[in-house]
Amino acid sequence: MKRTRHILFYEYFHGDNSLALSQFLRILSFLHHRAWALVRYSLVCTIGAMGITMSFERSDIHVITLPDECETVALCGGPYSNFAAVEAFLSETSEISHRVCLGDIGGFGPLPNRTIELIRGAGLVCLQGNYDDAVGNGLRDCGCGYSDPRDRHFAQVSYDYTYAHTAVEHREWMRGLPALIELHWRNRKILLCHGSPDSVNEFVWQSETDDAKVLGYLNRYGADGICATHSGLPWLKTVAQSASASGFWMNVGVLGRPANTGEQSVSYALLNFPQQATSPEPKLVALNYDVAATAEVMRAEGLPEEFVASLETGVWTTCAEILPAAERAVGAAKYEESCAQI
Repeated sequence: MKRTRHILFYEYFHGDNSLALSQFLRILSFLHHRAWALVRYSLVCTIGAMGITMSFERSDIHVITLPDECETVALCGGPYSNFAAVEAFLSETSEISHRVCLGDIGGFGPLPNRTIELIRGAGLVCLQGNYDDAVGNGLRDCGCGYSDPRDRHFAQVSYDYTYAHTAVEHREWMRGLPALIELHWRNRKILLCHGSPDSVNEFVWQSETDDAKVLGYLNRYGADGICATHSGLPWLKTVAQSASASGFWMNVGVLGRPANTGEQSVSYALLNFPQQATSPEPKLVALNYDVAATAEVMRAEGLPEEFVASLETGVWTTCAEILPAAERAVGAAKYEESCAQI
């Protein structure tokens, strides 16, 4: 089931301001024919007594209505073909009926079919990350959003390997995954996305996200909480939506590689909604897994040693230039600390 949500643009014109009206109509024509051709929006234009209103509606939000008796949802992101971490996640959450993966199932790790089959076999609901979109549609690169040449090089190595080793039937499945999922849970709505609700490969960092940014997303999408994964780092921010209600943004982290803290563990998240509670409570969970099992297969598959080092040291050795200064400093300090111990 799909629904629409008004977002992004509102203009108001009145009286005899013909210049403003003509500008409005030019903007309308441009956006309709060009700017929004690449995303899943439709235009709605209403002419009323007081002026003209234009809004955009997303028509690709997949709605899941959870049963009232449901009290917990498990969320994971970025498996990145780390089959050992996925096995640990599935085992640790085996008693939870509702589990969702926020995308980027392949990439970085070895043997992507193995991870995909684990996730599909366990019946996880999945949305489409940039990697899943790229592999599913046979694009030239992962669309990860990196700008640094070294990061782009390693991202391409990872993507070329993943695409070549992903079965056609799994590519077809990825191609059909939804971009956004909205959980209707009793009287609350939780929006699940990959990067942000606006862009699949947007990096949303804790150091760059204030209350106003979170509230803007929550209000625009009519959500009580938003969960994402693309940035790869787990963090949670709760904000007051009113005197009696709060909302949140939670990056659930990824299963595919550690969070650049010098620890080998990865992360996932839980949404707990006890019957007596008024809204779901977000919680981040650290997950230990058999690092050596994945590392051994990565080496056997000839993947870059830099990828393996990230799992073994807990520090990002590739695709780290995208990090803001605050997040980058954590990994740099841990890397220097590990070097000093050698």
